[in-house]
Amino acid sequence: MAAPRQMTRHTLDAIKGWPSPYAVDFAAKLSANVPESRRPIFSGTVLRLNDAGEYELGVGTRDVMPLFAFNNSDDPDVVNEGGDPATERGVWIAISPTGKMMALPAKGAYELMSTEFIPDAYLPNDLLTAGDGTTAVDGKLTKGIKGTDTICGIVSRGIRDNGHGESALAFWPVIILQGT
Repeated sequence: MAAPRQMTRHTLDAIKGWPSPYAVDFAAKLSANVPESRRPIFSGTVLRLNDAGEYELGVGTRDVMPLFAFNNSDDPDVVNEGGDPATERGVWIAISPTGKMMALPAKGAYELMSTEFIPDAYLPNDLLTAGDGTTAVDGKLTKGIKGTDTICGIVSRGIRDNGHGESALAFWPVIILQGT
């Protein structure tokens, strides 16, 4: 069993604009293509949909809709392994976990703050992207280059405290495809 972690360490917070009756969110399962070495996926990580409609890490130079994970992939409302009721007596079976994580698409009219970023000096209006490979930093926000990277955000307030003593990067989500 994994060691417990502080629930406020990895967060995606909406500073403005969400929740709203007009805001869009999306739910999908995490792809089996995401390596075990990168799991769990934390709230605030940049995701994309693969052809099967499942989440994978980052955007890189792909022409895809960036999505920002709202749940951790191992949160009890996503998964809760209590055992196999077909073979084990008395296992705990959750009612609600569907295996799906919720994410906020980059097209939303909100300002977000994520703890999942690569440390750097971020200034207002810096463009943001997130790698899409299998390294330990893929899916984390970092500075991007227009015309080279798919841009998934623009820095608003820079690095701030997430309200729980953790550093978080404040930004407006956008989508600027790498070829535009």
